[in-house]
Amino acid sequence: MRIAPSLFVLAMTSQAYADTAVSLDFGYVRNRVAVTDQTTLNGESARFGLRISLGRYFHFGAEAEEGRLAGQSSLPNGAVARPSTPEPQGPLDGNTLGLKMFAGAHTNLGRFTVGADLAGGVRDTWVSGDLGPDIAGRKNEPLLELRSRGDFWMTKSTTIGAVASSDLLDRRHSSFAAVFALHFD
Repeated sequence: MRIAPSLFVLAMTSQAYADTAVSLDFGYVRNRVAVTDQTTLNGESARFGLRISLGRYFHFGAEAEEGRLAGQSSLPNGAVARPSTPEPQGPLDGNTLGLKMFAGAHTNLGRFTVGADLAGGVRDTWVSGDLGPDIAGRKNEPLLELRSRGDFWMTKSTTIGAVASSDLLDRRHSSFAAVFALHFD
């Protein structure tokens, strides 16, 4: 049966939608966040964003990510690597919040839109352990992310896609997100 290659060719030759539009992004993010100079934790976040496309090639917007962090310390004895004492032991959990503004470029490739942008903002993290709440984390830490994004147009007003990012100020911060977007002309 030769239907699958035919559907792929049809999807690639079909036109993408919404050259100039406003979109609301909803996403699920898997990330790695540095909470001290030597300790990073894995996390899961929810992402909400507002994106404005200007013509066929440029976009800007703002977004917020909020979620949880959890994991073990990166040190062999299970302690958080930080300058104060005593060092907490055992499993760690916490919260992360990121507020960002971004601008970038994109293009349409059939029913796909691909692009990249630069995001700037702040990130707060709180980490709790056996010694109590808020034993580690970075407060109001500046961030500067380089991101790439790909979207598939399901209808004239909805897309699904993926976003990968890495922080240029602290390369230990990275994330991968699955994104659903609603587009309004």
